[in-house]
Amino acid sequence: LGNAGQGNYAAANAFLDALAVHRRGQGLAAVSVAWGLWETDGSGMTGGLGPADLARLARAGIAPLSVEQGLGLFDAAVAGDDAVVVAARWDTAGLRARAENGDLPPMLRGLVRVPRQAVSSAAHAGGTTLAGRMAALPRPDALRLLVESVQGHVAAVLAHGSAGSVEVNRPFNELGFDSLTAVELRNRLNADTGLRLPATLVFDHPTVTSLAEYLFTTLAPPEAVPEDTLRDALARIDRALASANGEADSIRDRLVPILQSALAKLGSAPAARGGVMDQIESASDEEIFALIDNEL
Repeated sequence: LGNAGQGNYAAANAFLDALAVHRRGQGLAAVSVAWGLWETDGSGMTGGLGPADLARLARAGIAPLSVEQGLGLFDAAVAGDDAVVVAARWDTAGLRARAENGDLPPMLRGLVRVPRQAVSSAAHAGGTTLAGRMAALPRPDALRLLVESVQGHVAAVLAHGSAGSVEVNRPFNELGFDSLTAVELRNRLNADTGLRLPATLVFDHPTVTSLAEYLFTTLAPPEAVPEDTLRDALARIDRALASANGEADSIRDRLVPILQSALAKLGSAPAARGGVMDQIESASDEEIFALIDNEL
């Protein structure tokens, strides 16, 4: 099923599974039990797991077995006819979330039902939601949004109670990150941003602040140059006048003083005073708007 950090363990147990099947084929006794997570603290396999590890397993869709549940499944496995069985509990909320994100292993897809619309909606939204929210904000607010987003993902990965408990300038390795949590954070940010980020992300940008700044350089739209901003504004004015009908004269009366003031500021150099600026300041409404039309 791809549990992170268990490649060698899975390879060894694949041999035991094959051995059990081979023995059964020869009429000999054998059963290989693929155990899920046991909740006991005394287990050699699970005794070293911390809250972040358990939270990661829950997000993967794995729920812990009590001793009573585990022993009951053991009795059922020994009494059964199958050479290989899985004895595990599943966290359906975690499985459903993985199915909606499109990363549920094929072997587990029959355990939860996800509406087709939810899957397509999640796939369509992908990483565009965060970028879209950023685009609607001033750049300082967009960066602040990114910092808060990264904080939230870090808190989830490390099983913190709240995003606010994550110090934004404290290195990730001091927060408790290891290679597994680093990859999980990268995967979460991939899904949230729609980017394909490197596995070395948290090592290249080792704090929440530096990571958010790196994402900002990729996700934030470039600042508009003044010429483009002015052209966009003039284009909007032109469209507003075209659709104003009987209000066009009133709009002109309000706009002309603003435009004249702006032009006076832009042309405040002494050399300009005797030529173009004098013409602008003495221009009629029609002449001002003729200038706008020419610029468009």
